[in-house]
Amino acid sequence: MKKKIIVLTLIAIFVAQMQAQEEITYTMPRLHIGIEAGVNPLFGTINPQPNIRENRYYYLDNNYDYYCGFMYSQTEVTSFSLGVKPEYLIHKRLALATGLRFSFCKPFLHSDRDYFLWKVSETETSANYVKIRNLSQKNFYLEIPFELKLFPREKDYAVRHYFVFGTAFNFLISSSSSVEFQNPRMEKYTSEVLKHIGAPNIFQCSGYAGIGVKFGKMKYPFGNLEIHFPVITVGRVKKGSFIDTVSGVIAMRFLTTFNIPVVKKHQLTYTVID
Repeated sequence: MKKKIIVLTLIAIFVAQMQAQEEITYTMPRLHIGIEAGVNPLFGTINPQPNIRENRYYYLDNNYDYYCGFMYSQTEVTSFSLGVKPEYLIHKRLALATGLRFSFCKPFLHSDRDYFLWKVSETETSANYVKIRNLSQKNFYLEIPFELKLFPREKDYAVRHYFVFGTAFNFLISSSSSVEFQNPRMEKYTSEVLKHIGAPNIFQCSGYAGIGVKFGKMKYPFGNLEIHFPVITVGRVKKGSFIDTVSGVIAMRFLTTFNIPVVKKHQLTYTVID
């Protein structure tokens, strides 16, 4: 009798555990339309330019030597982007995304003092220089990203982290450079200065990896926050361009996305044990 009671008790416990592990079926739209905005800072060291002249002068207060009229040895160029990126859920833990992204960046060269000297012409016996406060360039790109997102957890929690791997094809839409002189009367040399500054290549390719966090259920509008690091850009640059002046570049991207589900007949349905 006691053995029967023990066996029945064990069966009851097993059945209770099976009932506690409830199978839950999820249904969500496969397609989401994302509206994204991003910031992409780049850090690097500026290489000396042949047209810039270094001037040394003596600082009498503490007997230190300073370089006057030279650009900063470090530079920071920040790119801003806006885009539309549809995302398709091919599996409960896997999604593919692509779209269009417009980006803008403004690299610059500026003096560590009031101005730097830029050589506009040279002969065998002399050289002519102008005083420049800063040199800047505006670049606009159209990017086509392709991304793969991997969710470690199957269940669609309200807060869910994931990994992202992507590449982007970047096409230069327009590029323009400008000069600010120390003396406005020197603006007549603008064309002489700008002919030494080339535009970036029309095409570049970048690859990146990162991590993101999803806020909200996928069957409702939800948001994403991503950090991409490193962002590696591949592509030759034109000699003399602003990009060519920077070496040892380290790039990363901060990206936020607002996603809207597109309700269609074919949805992703899967079951998990909760």
